[in-house]
Order: sequence, then C-alpha cells, then structure tokens
Amino acid sequence: MLIGLKLDIGFAQDEVCRRLYGERDILAFLRGLGFDAVETPVGPETQADELRNHIARCVDAGLKISLHPYSEGTIFNPLYFSFDEDNPCRQLHARFLSLAAEAARRQQYPTVVNIHGAAGTARDPRPHLVDRSVAFFTWARQWCRDNAPDVGVTVELQISPNADEPRQRVGDTYDELLEVAQRSGVGACWDFGHAYWNTRRYGWPLYPPEALLPRIRHVHCHDVFGGEDHQPLVYGAVPWRDFLTLLTDHGFDGRVILEVPPTEFPKAGGLQSLIDSVQALRSCRQALREIH
Repeated sequence: MLIGLKLDIGFAQDEVCRRLYGERDILAFLRGLGFDAVETPVGPETQADELRNHIARCVDAGLKISLHPYSEGTIFNPLYFSFDEDNPCRQLHARFLSLAAEAARRQQYPTVVNIHGAAGTARDPRPHLVDRSVAFFTWARQWCRDNAPDVGVTVELQISPNADEPRQRVGDTYDELLEVAQRSGVGACWDFGHAYWNTRRYGWPLYPPEALLPRIRHVHCHDVFGGEDHQPLVYGAVPWRDFLTLLTDHGFDGRVILEVPPTEFPKAGGLQSLIDSVQALRSCRQALREIH
C-alpha cells in the first residue's frame, strides 16, 4: 500500500503552498514524512511539457506519480466519447495515458490514471450516460493493454449532485460503479469522502457490496467537517480506518491518496494537520501489515 498526496503542477510557486510549507523543500519534506506517492490533477488546459517536468521532479524525489483527469462540463468528458480517432475526449485522454506510461517507465513502477465517468444534465437519459462511460473505459483499458501495460485505469466513485443541481454523474452509487467497472474491465477508485456524502444526503449504503471490493484498485482518502469535503484526517467523521481494513481483507495493495488541497490544511491546524494525517495513515498501514 502506497500513501500519497494530491499535488498540483506548479506547487513550488503556488502562494498557498509556500505559506503552508514555508521555506522547506516540499518534495523532500513530503518524502521525509513518509509519503510514497503523489497524485496530480490534470485537465484540458494541462501542457504536456509542464506535466513532464512535474513528473520528473516528483519521481526524482522518490515519489511515485498517478494522474487524475478532470473533464466535467467540457467536450472532453466521457459523455462525448466516440471511437473516432479525432474525437476530443479520446485524444485528450490518450495524451494523459501516454504521459502516464512515460511516468511508469521513469519510476520503474506501475501507475494509475483515475477518471470520473460521464457527467451530463438532468435531461440526459441515464442509460446513455452509463453506456458512454462503458465505451470510454473499455477503450482506455484496451489502449493501455496495447500501448502501456504498466498503466492502470480506474473509474471513481463520484459524489452525487445535490437534489437541486440539474446534473447527473455516472458512478455515484456503488451498484453503478460496479456495473461500469465490470462491463469495461477497469478497476474502481473508492473515494471515501464521496461515499460519506452520498450516504448522508440520500441514505445510500456507506459500505460497498462484496462484489465491488476486489475491483477497488485505488483510494481517495479524506475526512469531512461541517459542510466541507476533502479535509485532513483529524475530524473523525469518515470511518476511513474501517474502510482500509475492509479493503486489505480483500487483497487491496494499491495507492491511498490523501486528497486534500493545500487550502484546507490551514483551516484544520496548519501543517500539523498534514503531519497528523500522514502519521495516522502510516500507523494504520503498519497495523494492517501486522494483521496480514
């Protein structure tokens, strides 16, 4: 099990990061705390050379990298995927999968590209959104099989929109996430905070069905506080230790990404909340290793 942190391109020049970390060498500091990996958000605006430089810096610092594309509300979303070679969604994600393959070669370790399923309006037929998601992830799995065998693709458990939001997100229930993963043959990402909010808002099950657990290859781990998602692991609202225990019992040995933006640590006590979060994850990992 690798413990990772969300880390944007340009972190070293980011004002919020500089205030949080001070004059420290951020990557060396994270490695010293016990982080093994980082996950970097990417999108249509991401420049390939900037991402390559970011990957090189992180890998050279001893951190394994994974990528997390965002595309909701754009023509690059899986809703608009087709198998045509000039399809914008296909082209963008092929670029990210190719860059992930470069990262895997550089770090000599497999990597992950974690992607959301299709997102549409309230008027879009749900079966169409699901079918587009399945087509997209089937293509992504096949692309990796043919071109980048050390890159794994996962479909993420999404946070369901509020009742008053006129939108839909595929994979915001466990059953639908399982359907997309099974039909396309990719792994799943269990986002702990999203699971918490889906249960709190709609009363849906907090824990996944048995059939989904072996398909979970990637984790986004974060707490919640008040109405805020993506918080450090200091509040005790999300039962993340129970979740990791359940996963480990089913053979999970992937990445656990502390998906907390740098803006949220100061609200929870500053840098100490980051330190406390990674220490808690390391302690949990050690306890699970002793059990298994």
